[in-house]
Amino acid sequence: MAKLYRYGAKSKRWLAPLALTLAGCSSGSGSGSAGGQGSGPNGNSPSNFSDPGPGAGAGVHPNPVSVVLDFTLRNESSIARTETICASVPFPYGGYSQLGSLQIGSRPTAWNVLQRWADGTVRVAQAQFTATVPAASLSSYVVAAGAATAGAFVRHPWVAAGSAALQIGAEVRDTFGVAYRAYADGTPETVQETAFVRVQRFHRYHMPVSAQGIGRDYLTSTFYLTEYSSMPYVLVDWVVGNDYQGVDAVPAQNTNPNLRPLGMIDVTDARFLTRGATGLWPYNQLPSGIGNIQAQSDGFAAFSVLQNSYLEDAQTHRYRFLAYCEDATAPQVTRDGWRATAIEMLERPLRPLATQRTWQETSGAGLLGGPIAGPADANARAEGEYQYWLNNNWFGAWGSRGDAKVTGTTGTPRNHPLSPELAHAIQGGHHRSLHMLEQMAWAQAMRPYHLWALTVSDEQNLLLWDGVPKYPGSRDLSIESLGRRALWAADPYAAYRTLTQTGGARAHGWEHFDNEHWSEDLLFDYWTVTGDAWAREELRQLGQSLKGLMRVRTFATAYIQSVRAEGWTMQGFAQSYLATGDTALRDYAMRRVREVVDMQRGKTTPSMALSFQTNYPGTGWPMNHQFYMPWQHGALIYGYLGAYRHFRDPLLLQICEESVACVDYAWVCNFQDPHYGLVADGLRYYVITQYAEQPVAPTYFDGTVPLHWGDAPLGGAHTFLTGGMFLLADWSANANIRAHSIYYAQRLQPAITENLRWNKWNYCVPARFSQ
Repeated sequence: MAKLYRYGAKSKRWLAPLALTLAGCSSGSGSGSAGGQGSGPNGNSPSNFSDPGPGAGAGVHPNPVSVVLDFTLRNESSIARTETICASVPFPYGGYSQLGSLQIGSRPTAWNVLQRWADGTVRVAQAQFTATVPAASLSSYVVAAGAATAGAFVRHPWVAAGSAALQIGAEVRDTFGVAYRAYADGTPETVQETAFVRVQRFHRYHMPVSAQGIGRDYLTSTFYLTEYSSMPYVLVDWVVGNDYQGVDAVPAQNTNPNLRPLGMIDVTDARFLTRGATGLWPYNQLPSGIGNIQAQSDGFAAFSVLQNSYLEDAQTHRYRFLAYCEDATAPQVTRDGWRATAIEMLERPLRPLATQRTWQETSGAGLLGGPIAGPADANARAEGEYQYWLNNNWFGAWGSRGDAKVTGTTGTPRNHPLSPELAHAIQGGHHRSLHMLEQMAWAQAMRPYHLWALTVSDEQNLLLWDGVPKYPGSRDLSIESLGRRALWAADPYAAYRTLTQTGGARAHGWEHFDNEHWSEDLLFDYWTVTGDAWAREELRQLGQSLKGLMRVRTFATAYIQSVRAEGWTMQGFAQSYLATGDTALRDYAMRRVREVVDMQRGKTTPSMALSFQTNYPGTGWPMNHQFYMPWQHGALIYGYLGAYRHFRDPLLLQICEESVACVDYAWVCNFQDPHYGLVADGLRYYVITQYAEQPVAPTYFDGTVPLHWGDAPLGGAHTFLTGGMFLLADWSANANIRAHSIYYAQRLQPAITENLRWNKWNYCVPARFSQ
C-alpha cells in the first residue's frame, strides 16, 4: 500500500491534511461500508462524538437536553419494597450545569453530582428518591422536568430517637490475645449529604482495652455510616486497616499515630461491634467470611471476620452491616415491613441501571463512552457470566472475588477502556452483573496500597514503585521511605509477626500495581454507578499513589516508560481526576506529558513510536537492538484520548494521532510467511528500529529471523488498537489521520460481529462503525 510514512522521510510530513492519498495493499477506499470519513470536533461531516468540541451539542443531538435519560430497576424479591433509591444517571456534554429543575418522574428527587464534563456541566449524578417497587418486577424511570428537593438532611425519626443508645465499633486482637477497640464516636466527617441521604466517616485507631499490649495503637477502623431520611436504617461500611501513612522524620512533640507505621502485623481476631440497635445483619455474609452473630458480656453484639490472620502493611478489608432502629410503639405491621425490607436490602439489593441507549447517547461511561449495543443474546450471556462468577471458588476472607490478585497477569485482564462487568451489565440490561462489579471493586481494599491521608507533592522525594517505599524483600528505591526504612532496620514489633508472610504470599497474594498494568477501572466504574464514598476515597488515594509512581524528577520513572505504561497510567490520572475534581492531579499528569513524555518520545524517528525497548531475547534478533510494539499504542490511545476529553490539552490528541504513523510503519503487505502463506495485510508484533546502534528498516531481519505476528497477522494483541483507531476517526480534525485510522481499524476488525460486541476492545467503537 502507499504508506503514510516512508522510511527516511521527515518526521511530520505525513501529518499535513491530505498530504497523501490512501491506497491500500488491497483495493478499496479505506472507508468501508460502515461509514465514510468521520470529522470530530472541527470537521464538516457528521460525527456521533459531541465533545470536546466547539460548543455544546456538536454530535447527533444538537440540543443535548433532548436526550431522553432513563434507567431501570429490577426487584427480585417476592414482596413489594418501599426504599430510598439511589440511581446514577449519565448526562450529555453541555446539557445541564445544575439539576435543580429535574426530578425522576413526578417524585421528589435530590441529586448528588458525581462527575462533571470539562465545560462544567454534569456528567454523572445520583438521583435519590423514594419509591415503592412492586414484587418481582422490572420498573422504568425517566428524568423529567420538575423542582428538585433541596435542603438539609433530616434523620429518620426512629434513628434519631435511637441514636443515643446506638454504638458502633470494632475490636482487633494481637498475637498475645490483647484486645484493642475503636468506636464511631466523636465528630464525624460528612462526606456526602442531600435532603435524602447522608454519609459520615469516622477514621479511628484501635486502642488497648485493658492490658498495655504492644504499647501503642493497633490498626485502624474506618466507618462509613449512611443514613436515609425515609428509612430507619444505618448502613455501616467498615474498613479494618493497616493504612498508616508514615514519615521518616516525625516532628517533635507530634503524637499522630498515622505517622508511625506498624508494618505487617498479626490479627488473631477482628470483629465488628454494635450495641443499641434493634436489629443487625451482615451483607454478603458467607462469601465475605463473616461469622455468626455473638453476644458479648458487655452488651455488644459482635461479628467475627478474621481469625488467626494478618494484615500486610498498607492492606485493608471492607465489610458491610445494616443496623435497624425501631420504634417499639409503632404498629406491628409497620415494624414487620421495615424488618422484611432490611433483609431484602441485604439479600437482594436494588441496583438501578441506566439503559444502554442512555449510556451510549450521553457518552457517560468510563472515560470514552460506550458500550456499543450488545449481541442479541446479551442478557443470557451476562447471566451465564454471573452464575459462573457466583459459583466459583474465589470467595472467603481473602478470596479474589474474580479479580486478578497478580496485576501483571498475562493477557491484561484488568486493563480495558471500560470494565466488562459494567459494559456487559449495560449491554444486557443485566442488573446482577453490578453485584460482580461491586465485589471486584471492593477487592481493591485488600491490595497493599493504603496510606491514610496520603498527599504527594510534585517534587517530593518519594517513589511508590512497590506500593509502599519498602517492605521485607523489596527494593529500597525511594529517598523518603515513609518511616519504613527505620522500622525494618530495627524492628520493634517482631514478636507480633508470627502469622505474617513474605514473598509471593505477602498480603495474602494481593499485589500492588506495576505501571504497565495500572488499572482503576473497576473502582471508577463502581463509583460511577453507585456514588460509593469509600470508592471515591480509594480513587483519590490511588491518584496520589500514581503521582508517587510516575515521577517527573529524580527517580527512574522520570524517564519515559513503556508505551502501555504511559497509556494506562494516564487513564488512571483521568479517572482519579474525574472522581475527585482535584485539578492538581490533572496538572501533574500534564506536567509529565510535557516535561517527560513529549521531550523523550520518538517523534523525530521514522516510526514515531512513543518509546522503545532494547535487547529482548524473545524477538529472536541478535543483541544490541532497539524495537517497539505497535499494539501497545492501543493503551496509549485509550489513556490519552480519555485524558484529552477531560483535560482539553491538544498535545494529548496530537500524540494519539501520531500513533497512526507507528502502525503504518509496522504494517506488512503481501508477505510470504512459512506458516500463513501469503499475508496480504499484517502488523508486526515487534518492530526493529536500531541494530548495533544504527537505524535499520523494519524489514532488516525478515530474511533471517521469522517475522513475529503475535497470535495472527491481524489478531491477538493487535486488536487492542481497534477501538482507539475508530475513535480517532471521529476525533481528529486531520482528514489524513481519519482516513488511515479507519483503514487500519477496518483491516484489524473488518466487521463487529455478535461475539466481537462482547469484546472489551470494541466497547467504545463509535456506533456508526458497529452497525
